Amino acid sequence: MKKLCSLVLSVLLLAGTTLGGAAFGETMDYSNHEEFSFWTFSTPSEYYASYADNPVVKYLNEKFNVTLAYEQPVSGTEADSLGLMFGTGQYTDVINVATYTGSVKQLYEDGVIIDLAEYLDYMPNLKQRIDADEGLKRHLFDDDGHMFELPEVADEAEAVWGGLVYRRDILETMTGGNVQFPSGNDDPTTVEDWDYMLPLLKAYFEAAGMQDYAVLIIPYYGYCPYGELMSGFGFTGSDYYVKDGQVRHGYMDDGFYDYLKKMNEWYEAGYIYQDFVSRVNDMFYLPNTSLTYGGAAGIWYGLSGQIGTSMSMPEYGLEMDVRPVASPLNGDITAKDMLPRVQATYEASGKGSVVTTACTNVPKLLSILDYMYSDEGGMLRKYGLTKEQIPSGDTLFAKYGLEDGAYWFEGDTLVINPLFDLVGGTLQQGDLTGTRIPGYTINSYARHAFGETTELGDRVWRQYDDAAGLEWIPASLSYSTEDDKVVTTADINIQEYAHSAIPGFIMGTEEITQESFAAFKDQLNSYGMQECIEINQAAYERYLAR
Repeated sequence: MKKLCSLVLSVLLLAGTTLGGAAFGETMDYSNHEEFSFWTFSTPSEYYASYADNPVVKYLNEKFNVTLAYEQPVSGTEADSLGLMFGTGQYTDVINVATYTGSVKQLYEDGVIIDLAEYLDYMPNLKQRIDADEGLKRHLFDDDGHMFELPEVADEAEAVWGGLVYRRDILETMTGGNVQFPSGNDDPTTVEDWDYMLPLLKAYFEAAGMQDYAVLIIPYYGYCPYGELMSGFGFTGSDYYVKDGQVRHGYMDDGFYDYLKKMNEWYEAGYIYQDFVSRVNDMFYLPNTSLTYGGAAGIWYGLSGQIGTSMSMPEYGLEMDVRPVASPLNGDITAKDMLPRVQATYEASGKGSVVTTACTNVPKLLSILDYMYSDEGGMLRKYGLTKEQIPSGDTLFAKYGLEDGAYWFEGDTLVINPLFDLVGGTLQQGDLTGTRIPGYTINSYARHAFGETTELGDRVWRQYDDAAGLEWIPASLSYSTEDDKVVTTADINIQEYAHSAIPGFIMGTEEITQESFAAFKDQLNSYGMQECIEINQAAYERYLAR
Protein backbone atom coordinates (compact mmCIF):
# COMPACT_ATOMS: atom_id res chain seq x y z
CA MET A 1 0.00 0.00 0.00
CA LYS A 2 1.41 3.31 -1.03
CA LYS A 3 1.39 6.23 1.37
CA LEU A 4 1.38 9.90 0.58
CA CYS A 5 3.44 12.62 2.15
CA SER A 6 1.89 14.49 5.02
CA LEU A 7 0.69 17.99 4.35
CA VAL A 8 -0.33 20.72 6.74
CA LEU A 9 -3.76 20.57 5.15
CA SER A 10 -4.50 17.25 6.82
CA VAL A 11 -5.14 19.00 10.11
CA LEU A 12 -7.86 21.08 8.49
CA LEU A 13 -9.39 18.07 6.81
CA LEU A 14 -9.55 16.03 9.95
CA ALA A 15 -11.12 18.91 11.81
CA GLY A 16 -13.66 19.46 9.03
CA THR A 17 -13.17 23.21 8.88
CA THR A 18 -13.83 25.47 5.93
CA LEU A 19 -11.34 27.73 4.27
CA GLY A 20 -12.42 30.84 6.10
CA GLY A 21 -12.62 29.23 9.51
CA ALA A 22 -16.32 30.02 10.04
CA ALA A 23 -18.91 27.29 10.34
CA PHE A 24 -20.12 26.50 6.85
CA GLY A 25 -23.66 27.57 5.95
CA GLU A 26 -24.41 28.97 9.38
CA THR A 27 -26.95 31.46 7.98
CA MET A 28 -28.58 29.14 5.42
CA ASP A 29 -31.64 27.04 6.23
CA TYR A 30 -31.48 23.54 4.74
CA SER A 31 -34.53 22.14 6.51
CA ASN A 32 -36.78 22.36 3.44
CA HIS A 33 -35.96 19.91 0.69
CA GLU A 34 -35.29 21.37 -2.76
CA GLU A 35 -34.19 20.07 -6.13
CA PHE A 36 -31.60 21.73 -8.35
CA SER A 37 -31.04 20.61 -11.92
CA PHE A 38 -27.68 20.38 -13.68
CA TRP A 39 -26.76 19.90 -17.34
CA THR A 40 -23.34 18.49 -18.08
CA PHE A 41 -21.67 16.71 -20.95
CA SER A 42 -21.66 12.95 -21.21
CA THR A 43 -19.58 11.21 -18.55
CA PRO A 44 -19.62 7.51 -19.44
CA SER A 45 -18.90 5.31 -16.45
CA GLU A 46 -19.01 1.60 -15.81
CA TYR A 47 -20.18 2.32 -12.27
CA TYR A 48 -23.40 4.28 -12.94
CA ALA A 49 -25.61 5.37 -15.84
CA SER A 50 -26.21 8.95 -14.68
CA TYR A 51 -23.99 11.39 -12.84
CA ALA A 52 -26.88 11.78 -10.41
CA ASP A 53 -25.81 8.39 -9.06
CA ASN A 54 -22.23 9.52 -8.45
CA PRO A 55 -21.53 8.87 -4.74
CA VAL A 56 -20.31 12.43 -4.10
CA VAL A 57 -23.55 13.80 -5.54
CA LYS A 58 -25.48 11.48 -3.23
CA TYR A 59 -23.37 12.65 -0.31
CA LEU A 60 -24.21 16.27 -1.06
CA ASN A 61 -27.89 15.37 -1.39
CA GLU A 62 -27.86 13.86 2.07
CA LYS A 63 -25.70 16.55 3.65
CA PHE A 64 -27.79 19.48 2.43
CA ASN A 65 -31.24 17.88 2.16
CA VAL A 66 -31.43 18.47 -1.58
CA THR A 67 -31.63 16.54 -4.82
CA LEU A 68 -29.03 17.40 -7.43
CA ALA A 69 -30.60 16.13 -10.64
CA TYR A 70 -28.48 15.68 -13.75
CA GLU A 71 -29.33 15.84 -17.44
CA GLN A 72 -26.70 14.40 -19.76
CA PRO A 73 -26.91 13.97 -23.52
CA VAL A 74 -25.56 11.01 -25.40
CA SER A 75 -21.88 11.49 -26.16
CA GLY A 76 -21.44 13.50 -29.34
CA THR A 77 -24.85 15.20 -29.13
CA GLU A 78 -23.92 17.90 -26.62
CA ALA A 79 -24.23 20.76 -29.12
CA ASP A 80 -27.68 19.62 -30.22
CA SER A 81 -28.79 19.23 -26.61
CA LEU A 82 -27.65 22.72 -25.67
CA GLY A 83 -29.18 24.18 -28.81
CA LEU A 84 -32.52 22.60 -27.97
CA MET A 85 -32.35 23.85 -24.38
CA PHE A 86 -31.54 27.41 -25.38
CA GLY A 87 -34.12 27.30 -28.17
CA THR A 88 -36.99 26.18 -25.96
CA GLY A 89 -36.06 28.23 -22.91
CA GLN A 90 -36.30 25.14 -20.70
CA TYR A 91 -33.04 25.63 -18.85
CA THR A 92 -31.59 23.58 -16.04
CA ASP A 93 -30.46 25.55 -12.99
CA VAL A 94 -26.78 24.96 -13.74
CA ILE A 95 -25.14 24.36 -17.11
CA ASN A 96 -21.59 23.15 -17.63
CA VAL A 97 -20.45 25.18 -20.64
CA ALA A 98 -17.20 23.29 -21.29
CA THR A 99 -18.56 22.05 -24.63
CA TYR A 100 -20.43 25.25 -25.52
CA THR A 101 -18.91 27.01 -28.53
CA GLY A 102 -21.06 30.13 -28.35
CA SER A 103 -20.65 33.30 -26.32
CA VAL A 104 -21.24 33.02 -22.59
CA LYS A 105 -21.60 36.79 -22.38
CA GLN A 106 -24.35 36.63 -25.00
CA LEU A 107 -26.20 34.15 -22.79
CA TYR A 108 -26.20 36.81 -20.08
CA GLU A 109 -27.38 39.54 -22.42
CA ASP A 110 -30.13 37.23 -23.68
CA GLY A 111 -31.34 36.70 -20.12
CA VAL A 112 -30.31 33.05 -19.94
CA ILE A 113 -27.73 33.25 -17.12
CA ILE A 114 -27.12 35.44 -14.08
CA ASP A 115 -24.22 37.61 -12.96
CA LEU A 116 -22.62 35.64 -10.13
CA ALA A 117 -20.71 38.69 -8.88
CA GLU A 118 -23.92 39.82 -7.21
CA TYR A 119 -24.11 36.63 -5.14
CA LEU A 120 -20.55 36.11 -3.91
CA ASP A 121 -21.57 36.84 -0.31
CA TYR A 122 -23.26 33.43 -0.40
CA MET A 123 -19.95 31.85 -1.40
CA PRO A 124 -17.40 32.80 1.29
CA ASN A 125 -14.99 29.99 0.38
CA LEU A 126 -14.85 30.94 -3.28
CA LYS A 127 -14.73 34.64 -2.42
CA GLN A 128 -11.71 34.13 -0.18
CA ARG A 129 -9.89 32.19 -2.90
CA ILE A 130 -10.62 34.98 -5.38
CA ASP A 131 -9.42 37.68 -2.98
CA ALA A 132 -6.18 35.77 -2.42
CA ASP A 133 -5.32 35.34 -6.11
CA GLU A 134 -5.16 38.35 -8.44
CA GLY A 135 -4.77 36.05 -11.43
CA LEU A 136 -7.96 34.19 -10.57
CA LYS A 137 -9.81 37.47 -10.01
CA ARG A 138 -8.66 38.78 -13.40
CA HIS A 139 -9.73 35.49 -14.95
CA LEU A 140 -13.24 35.45 -13.48
CA PHE A 141 -14.40 39.04 -13.84
CA ASP A 142 -14.86 40.64 -17.24
CA ASP A 143 -14.01 44.21 -18.15
CA ASP A 144 -17.33 45.41 -16.69
CA GLY A 145 -16.98 43.52 -13.41
CA HIS A 146 -19.38 40.71 -14.32
CA MET A 147 -18.70 37.13 -13.28
CA PHE A 148 -20.57 34.54 -15.30
CA GLU A 149 -18.91 31.21 -14.51
CA LEU A 150 -18.20 29.09 -11.46
CA PRO A 151 -14.54 28.16 -11.93
CA GLU A 152 -12.61 24.98 -11.38
CA VAL A 153 -9.48 25.80 -9.38
CA ALA A 154 -6.79 23.78 -7.65
CA ASP A 155 -3.96 24.13 -5.17
CA GLU A 156 -1.48 23.12 -7.88
CA ALA A 157 -1.46 21.70 -11.38
CA GLU A 158 -2.06 18.03 -11.92
CA ALA A 159 0.65 15.94 -13.45
CA VAL A 160 0.56 16.01 -17.22
CA TRP A 161 -1.48 12.93 -18.05
CA GLY A 162 -0.57 12.47 -21.68
CA GLY A 163 1.78 13.39 -24.48
CA LEU A 164 3.91 11.92 -27.22
CA VAL A 165 5.40 8.48 -26.58
CA TYR A 166 7.72 6.28 -28.62
CA ARG A 167 8.76 2.63 -28.74
CA ARG A 168 12.31 2.60 -27.39
CA ASP A 169 12.46 -1.19 -27.61
CA ILE A 170 12.23 -1.01 -31.40
CA LEU A 171 15.18 1.35 -31.63
CA GLU A 172 17.22 -0.89 -29.36
CA THR A 173 16.37 -3.89 -31.51
CA MET A 174 17.17 -2.17 -34.79
CA THR A 175 20.53 -0.79 -33.59
CA GLY A 176 21.69 -3.76 -31.56
CA GLY A 177 21.43 -1.66 -28.42
CA ASN A 178 23.48 1.18 -29.87
CA VAL A 179 20.97 3.99 -30.36
CA GLN A 180 22.83 7.10 -31.53
CA PHE A 181 20.67 10.20 -31.80
CA PRO A 182 22.38 13.00 -33.76
CA SER A 183 21.80 15.39 -30.86
CA GLY A 184 23.86 13.13 -28.60
CA ASN A 185 20.98 12.93 -26.11
CA ASP A 186 19.60 9.71 -24.68
CA ASP A 187 16.12 10.45 -26.06
CA PRO A 188 15.08 12.22 -29.28
CA THR A 189 14.95 15.98 -28.75
CA THR A 190 15.30 17.47 -32.25
CA VAL A 191 13.64 17.03 -35.63
CA GLU A 192 16.99 15.64 -36.80
CA ASP A 193 16.72 12.99 -34.09
CA TRP A 194 13.26 12.09 -35.40
CA ASP A 195 14.63 11.84 -38.93
CA TYR A 196 17.03 9.26 -37.52
CA MET A 197 14.34 7.43 -35.54
CA LEU A 198 11.46 7.22 -38.02
CA PRO A 199 13.24 5.07 -40.66
CA LEU A 200 14.29 2.60 -37.96
CA LEU A 201 10.71 2.24 -36.78
CA LYS A 202 9.46 1.73 -40.33
CA ALA A 203 12.14 -0.85 -41.10
CA TYR A 204 11.14 -2.80 -37.99
CA PHE A 205 7.49 -3.05 -38.98
CA GLU A 206 8.36 -3.96 -42.55
CA ALA A 207 10.77 -6.66 -41.40
CA ALA A 208 8.03 -8.06 -39.17
CA GLY A 209 5.77 -8.36 -42.21
CA MET A 210 3.00 -6.24 -40.71
CA GLN A 211 0.32 -5.26 -43.22
CA ASP A 212 -1.21 -2.50 -41.10
CA TYR A 213 1.12 -0.44 -38.95
CA ALA A 214 1.83 3.18 -38.08
CA VAL A 215 5.27 4.63 -37.57
CA LEU A 216 3.68 7.89 -36.39
CA ILE A 217 0.00 8.51 -35.61
CA ILE A 218 -1.42 12.02 -35.72
CA PRO A 219 -5.08 13.09 -35.25
CA TYR A 220 -7.28 13.23 -38.34
CA TYR A 221 -7.12 17.04 -38.49
CA GLY A 222 -3.33 17.00 -38.71
CA TYR A 223 -2.00 18.15 -35.34
CA CYS A 224 -2.15 17.44 -31.60
CA PRO A 225 -4.58 19.78 -29.79
CA TYR A 226 -2.19 20.64 -26.94
CA GLY A 227 0.56 21.61 -29.36
CA GLU A 228 2.71 18.50 -29.13
CA LEU A 229 4.99 17.94 -32.11
CA MET A 230 4.20 21.27 -33.79
CA SER A 231 5.27 23.40 -30.81
CA GLY A 232 8.85 22.44 -31.62
CA PHE A 233 8.46 24.48 -34.78
CA GLY A 234 7.99 27.65 -32.72
CA PHE A 235 4.25 28.25 -32.80
CA THR A 236 1.12 27.19 -30.95
CA GLY A 237 -0.86 25.80 -33.84
CA SER A 238 -4.60 26.07 -33.72
CA ASP A 239 -5.17 29.01 -31.39
CA TYR A 240 -4.22 32.53 -30.42
CA TYR A 241 -1.19 33.11 -28.22
CA VAL A 242 0.95 35.99 -27.00
CA LYS A 243 4.55 36.71 -27.96
CA ASP A 244 6.28 39.81 -26.57
CA GLY A 245 2.92 41.31 -25.69
CA GLN A 246 1.47 40.79 -29.17
CA VAL A 247 -1.42 38.46 -29.94
CA ARG A 248 -0.74 36.03 -32.76
CA HIS A 249 -2.32 32.93 -34.27
CA GLY A 250 -0.38 29.79 -35.05
CA TYR A 251 -1.98 29.24 -38.45
CA MET A 252 -0.43 32.51 -39.63
CA ASP A 253 3.12 31.76 -38.45
CA ASP A 254 6.10 30.78 -40.59
CA GLY A 255 6.61 27.90 -38.18
CA PHE A 256 3.31 26.43 -39.31
CA TYR A 257 4.59 26.34 -42.88
CA ASP A 258 7.72 24.53 -41.66
CA TYR A 259 5.54 22.08 -39.74
CA LEU A 260 3.32 21.32 -42.74
CA LYS A 261 6.37 20.92 -44.97
CA LYS A 262 7.95 18.40 -42.60
CA MET A 263 4.69 16.50 -42.07
CA ASN A 264 4.27 16.20 -45.83
CA GLU A 265 7.84 14.91 -46.11
CA TRP A 266 7.18 12.31 -43.42
CA TYR A 267 3.86 11.32 -44.95
CA GLU A 268 5.41 10.83 -48.39
CA ALA A 269 8.11 8.68 -46.78
CA GLY A 270 5.46 6.44 -45.24
CA TYR A 271 6.12 7.48 -41.67
CA ILE A 272 2.74 9.05 -40.87
CA TYR A 273 -0.15 6.59 -40.83
CA GLN A 274 -1.40 6.76 -44.40
CA ASP A 275 -5.10 6.68 -43.55
CA PHE A 276 -4.95 9.08 -40.59
CA VAL A 277 -7.58 11.39 -42.08
CA SER A 278 -10.27 8.69 -41.84
CA ARG A 279 -9.84 8.17 -38.08
CA VAL A 280 -12.48 10.76 -37.19
CA ASN A 281 -13.90 8.75 -34.29
CA ASP A 282 -10.57 8.30 -32.50
CA MET A 283 -9.92 10.34 -29.39
CA PHE A 284 -6.55 12.02 -29.85
CA TYR A 285 -5.25 10.43 -26.63
CA LEU A 286 -6.45 6.93 -27.64
CA PRO A 287 -5.57 6.81 -31.33
CA ASN A 288 -6.04 3.65 -33.38
CA THR A 289 -5.90 1.37 -30.37
CA SER A 290 -5.73 -1.77 -32.49
CA LEU A 291 -2.28 -0.60 -33.58
CA THR A 292 -0.99 1.00 -30.37
CA TYR A 293 -2.05 -1.90 -28.15
CA GLY A 294 -1.28 -4.42 -30.87
CA GLY A 295 2.40 -3.56 -30.99
CA ALA A 296 2.06 -2.01 -34.45
CA ALA A 297 2.68 1.67 -33.71
CA GLY A 298 5.93 3.53 -33.16
CA ILE A 299 4.96 7.03 -31.97
CA TRP A 300 1.57 8.31 -30.85
CA TYR A 301 -0.16 10.54 -28.33
CA GLY A 302 -0.13 8.30 -25.29
CA LEU A 303 -1.13 8.23 -21.65
CA SER A 304 1.10 8.16 -18.61
CA GLY A 305 -0.21 4.68 -17.83
CA GLN A 306 1.29 3.40 -21.08
CA ILE A 307 4.82 4.42 -20.14
CA GLY A 308 7.22 1.62 -19.32
CA THR A 309 6.51 -2.03 -20.04
CA SER A 310 2.79 -2.10 -19.24
CA MET A 311 1.83 -2.56 -22.91
CA SER A 312 4.04 -5.63 -23.35
CA MET A 313 2.56 -8.87 -24.66
CA PRO A 314 4.67 -11.61 -23.11
CA GLU A 315 2.38 -14.28 -24.53
CA TYR A 316 3.69 -13.23 -27.95
CA GLY A 317 7.24 -12.64 -26.78
CA LEU A 318 6.92 -8.87 -27.17
CA GLU A 319 8.47 -6.68 -24.48
CA MET A 320 7.49 -3.10 -25.23
CA ASP A 321 9.43 -0.21 -23.72
CA VAL A 322 7.26 2.88 -24.17
CA ARG A 323 8.89 6.19 -23.28
CA PRO A 324 7.62 9.78 -23.16
CA VAL A 325 9.14 12.19 -25.62
CA ALA A 326 9.01 15.98 -25.83
CA SER A 327 8.16 17.89 -28.98
CA PRO A 328 11.20 17.81 -31.27
CA LEU A 329 12.95 21.15 -31.74
CA ASN A 330 13.30 22.26 -35.34
CA GLY A 331 16.48 24.05 -36.38
CA ASP A 332 17.24 27.01 -34.11
CA ILE A 333 14.00 26.73 -32.10
CA THR A 334 14.53 26.71 -28.32
CA ALA A 335 12.26 26.68 -25.28
CA LYS A 336 11.85 30.46 -25.45
CA ASP A 337 9.97 29.92 -28.73
CA MET A 338 7.48 27.54 -27.11
CA LEU A 339 4.34 27.60 -25.00
CA PRO A 340 4.27 26.00 -21.56
CA ARG A 341 2.40 22.70 -21.43
CA VAL A 342 0.92 23.54 -18.02
CA GLN A 343 -1.16 26.65 -17.39
CA ALA A 344 -2.62 28.18 -14.25
CA THR A 345 -5.19 25.71 -12.95
CA TYR A 346 -8.14 28.02 -13.61
CA GLU A 347 -6.95 28.57 -17.19
CA ALA A 348 -6.31 24.90 -17.87
CA SER A 349 -9.81 23.84 -16.79
CA GLY A 350 -11.41 25.83 -19.63
CA LYS A 351 -14.96 27.05 -19.31
CA GLY A 352 -16.78 26.46 -16.04
CA SER A 353 -20.46 26.28 -15.07
CA VAL A 354 -23.12 28.96 -15.30
CA VAL A 355 -26.29 29.48 -13.26
CA THR A 356 -29.41 30.21 -15.27
CA THR A 357 -32.35 32.50 -14.64
CA ALA A 358 -34.48 29.37 -14.21
CA CYS A 359 -33.04 28.85 -10.72
CA THR A 360 -35.60 29.97 -8.12
CA ASN A 361 -33.31 29.87 -5.08
CA VAL A 362 -29.89 31.10 -6.17
CA PRO A 363 -28.57 31.82 -2.64
CA LYS A 364 -29.23 28.28 -1.48
CA LEU A 365 -27.79 26.70 -4.61
CA LEU A 366 -24.62 28.77 -4.40
CA SER A 367 -24.18 28.14 -0.68
CA ILE A 368 -24.24 24.40 -1.40
CA LEU A 369 -21.80 24.70 -4.29
CA ASP A 370 -19.55 26.91 -2.15
CA TYR A 371 -18.92 23.87 0.04
CA MET A 372 -17.02 22.44 -2.94
CA TYR A 373 -14.61 25.39 -2.72
CA SER A 374 -13.68 24.49 0.85
CA ASP A 375 -10.80 22.16 1.70
CA GLU A 376 -13.27 19.35 2.32
CA GLY A 377 -14.77 20.01 -1.10
CA GLY A 378 -11.28 19.92 -2.57
CA MET A 379 -10.87 16.39 -1.27
CA LEU A 380 -14.28 15.31 -2.56
CA ARG A 381 -13.47 16.53 -6.06
CA LYS A 382 -10.11 14.76 -6.20
CA TYR A 383 -10.27 11.70 -3.97
CA GLY A 384 -13.92 11.01 -3.16
CA LEU A 385 -15.51 9.94 0.10
CA THR A 386 -14.10 8.81 3.41
CA LYS A 387 -15.70 5.88 5.19
CA GLU A 388 -17.71 8.29 7.33
CA GLN A 389 -19.01 10.18 4.30
CA ILE A 390 -20.43 7.20 2.42
CA PRO A 391 -24.15 8.07 2.11
CA SER A 392 -26.80 5.81 3.59
CA GLY A 393 -28.18 3.37 1.07
CA ASP A 394 -25.07 3.53 -1.11
CA THR A 395 -24.35 0.32 -2.98
CA LEU A 396 -21.35 1.26 -5.11
CA PHE A 397 -18.74 1.35 -2.34
CA ALA A 398 -19.91 -1.99 -0.96
CA LYS A 399 -20.09 -3.57 -4.42
CA TYR A 400 -16.47 -2.72 -5.21
CA GLY A 401 -14.99 -3.43 -1.79
CA LEU A 402 -14.56 0.21 -0.78
CA GLU A 403 -16.21 -0.02 2.63
CA ASP A 404 -13.17 1.72 4.16
CA GLY A 405 -13.68 4.71 1.88
CA ALA A 406 -11.72 6.17 -1.00
CA TYR A 407 -8.98 7.37 1.34
CA TRP A 408 -8.14 7.64 5.01
CA PHE A 409 -5.52 9.03 7.34
CA GLU A 410 -2.89 7.08 9.24
CA GLY A 411 -1.69 9.67 11.69
CA ASP A 412 -1.02 12.75 9.60
CA THR A 413 -0.48 10.73 6.42
CA LEU A 414 -3.18 10.33 3.80
CA VAL A 415 -3.56 6.90 2.23
CA ILE A 416 -5.48 6.33 -0.99
CA ASN A 417 -7.41 3.07 -1.13
CA PRO A 418 -5.08 0.64 -2.94
CA LEU A 419 -7.98 -0.56 -5.10
CA PHE A 420 -7.82 2.69 -7.07
CA ASP A 421 -5.87 3.18 -10.27
CA LEU A 422 -3.97 6.19 -8.91
CA VAL A 423 -1.95 3.86 -6.68
CA GLY A 424 -1.82 0.77 -8.85
CA GLY A 425 -5.32 -0.68 -8.49
CA THR A 426 -7.94 -1.24 -11.17
CA LEU A 427 -10.89 0.91 -10.05
CA GLN A 428 -11.26 4.26 -11.80
CA GLN A 429 -11.10 6.70 -8.90
CA GLY A 430 -12.14 9.66 -11.04
CA ASP A 431 -15.57 8.13 -11.63
CA LEU A 432 -16.21 8.03 -7.88
CA THR A 433 -15.14 11.59 -7.10
CA GLY A 434 -16.94 14.91 -7.55
CA THR A 435 -14.78 16.16 -10.39
CA ARG A 436 -17.76 17.25 -12.54
CA ILE A 437 -19.08 19.52 -9.80
CA PRO A 438 -17.58 23.04 -9.92
CA GLY A 439 -15.20 23.67 -7.05
CA TYR A 440 -11.69 23.45 -5.65
CA THR A 441 -9.33 20.51 -6.14
CA ILE A 442 -6.46 19.45 -3.90
CA ASN A 443 -3.91 17.86 -6.24
CA SER A 444 -0.92 18.03 -3.93
CA TYR A 445 -1.61 14.74 -2.15
CA ALA A 446 -1.92 12.91 -5.47
CA ARG A 447 1.41 14.23 -6.69
CA HIS A 448 3.13 12.33 -3.89
CA ALA A 449 1.37 9.14 -4.95
CA PHE A 450 2.75 9.05 -8.45
CA GLY A 451 4.70 6.06 -9.57
CA GLU A 452 7.95 6.39 -11.45
CA THR A 453 6.30 6.28 -14.88
CA THR A 454 3.87 9.10 -14.09
CA GLU A 455 6.69 11.23 -12.71
CA LEU A 456 8.77 10.52 -15.80
CA GLY A 457 5.97 11.50 -18.16
CA ASP A 458 5.24 14.70 -16.24
CA ARG A 459 8.92 15.68 -16.26
CA VAL A 460 9.47 15.00 -19.97
CA TRP A 461 6.22 16.48 -21.27
CA ARG A 462 6.67 19.75 -19.40
CA GLN A 463 10.46 20.02 -19.64
CA TYR A 464 10.33 23.29 -21.59
CA ASP A 465 7.82 25.03 -19.31
CA ASP A 466 10.22 26.93 -17.07
CA ALA A 467 11.97 28.58 -20.01
CA ALA A 468 8.94 28.91 -22.30
CA GLY A 469 8.80 32.38 -23.84
CA LEU A 470 5.28 32.31 -25.29
CA GLU A 471 2.04 32.74 -23.34
CA TRP A 472 -1.37 31.17 -23.77
CA ILE A 473 -3.97 33.80 -24.49
CA PRO A 474 -6.21 34.11 -21.40
CA ALA A 475 -9.46 32.20 -21.70
CA SER A 476 -11.42 35.01 -20.06
CA LEU A 477 -10.90 37.88 -22.47
CA SER A 478 -13.93 40.13 -22.62
CA TYR A 479 -15.43 41.54 -25.80
CA SER A 480 -18.17 43.94 -26.77
CA THR A 481 -21.33 42.27 -28.05
CA GLU A 482 -20.40 43.14 -31.62
CA ASP A 483 -16.79 41.95 -31.29
CA ASP A 484 -17.93 38.79 -29.55
CA LYS A 485 -20.15 37.88 -32.49
CA VAL A 486 -17.31 38.60 -34.92
CA VAL A 487 -14.81 36.42 -33.04
CA THR A 488 -17.25 33.56 -32.37
CA THR A 489 -18.41 33.35 -35.98
CA ALA A 490 -14.96 33.82 -37.46
CA ASP A 491 -13.32 31.21 -35.24
CA ILE A 492 -15.87 28.59 -36.29
CA ASN A 493 -15.27 29.32 -39.98
CA ILE A 494 -11.50 29.49 -39.50
CA GLN A 495 -11.33 26.09 -37.82
CA GLU A 496 -13.67 24.45 -40.31
CA TYR A 497 -11.57 25.67 -43.20
CA ALA A 498 -8.24 24.85 -41.55
CA HIS A 499 -9.35 21.34 -40.61
CA SER A 500 -10.25 20.69 -44.23
CA ALA A 501 -7.05 22.21 -45.65
CA ILE A 502 -4.36 20.94 -43.27
CA PRO A 503 -4.73 17.20 -44.04
CA GLY A 504 -4.51 18.02 -47.75
CA PHE A 505 -1.17 19.77 -47.25
CA ILE A 506 0.14 16.83 -45.23
CA MET A 507 -1.01 14.16 -47.69
CA GLY A 508 0.13 16.15 -50.72
CA THR A 509 -3.29 16.48 -52.35
CA GLU A 510 -2.57 20.21 -52.07
CA GLU A 511 1.10 21.00 -52.63
CA ILE A 512 2.64 22.90 -49.74
CA THR A 513 4.66 25.78 -51.15
CA GLN A 514 5.23 29.35 -50.05
CA GLU A 515 2.59 30.37 -52.60
CA SER A 516 -0.02 27.84 -51.46
CA PHE A 517 0.63 28.69 -47.81
CA ALA A 518 0.16 32.40 -48.58
CA ALA A 519 -3.13 31.52 -50.26
CA PHE A 520 -4.09 29.52 -47.17
CA LYS A 521 -3.47 32.57 -44.98
CA ASP A 522 -5.38 34.81 -47.40
CA GLN A 523 -8.35 32.50 -47.09
CA LEU A 524 -8.11 32.64 -43.29
CA ASN A 525 -8.10 36.42 -43.48
CA SER A 526 -11.20 36.30 -45.65
CA TYR A 527 -12.90 34.58 -42.72
CA GLY A 528 -11.77 37.38 -40.39
CA MET A 529 -8.46 36.12 -38.99
CA GLN A 530 -6.67 39.48 -38.98
CA GLU A 531 -9.71 41.24 -37.57
CA CYS A 532 -9.90 38.64 -34.79
CA ILE A 533 -6.22 39.11 -33.97
CA GLU A 534 -6.80 42.85 -33.62
CA ILE A 535 -9.90 42.33 -31.48
CA ASN A 536 -8.03 39.90 -29.24
CA GLN A 537 -5.08 42.28 -28.95
CA ALA A 538 -7.35 45.03 -27.63
CA ALA A 539 -9.12 42.57 -25.33
CA TYR A 540 -5.78 41.30 -24.01
CA GLU A 541 -4.66 44.82 -23.18
CA ARG A 542 -7.93 45.46 -21.33
CA TYR A 543 -7.44 42.16 -19.50
CA LEU A 544 -4.01 43.25 -18.27
CA ALA A 545 -5.52 46.49 -16.99
CA ARG A 546 -8.25 44.82 -14.90
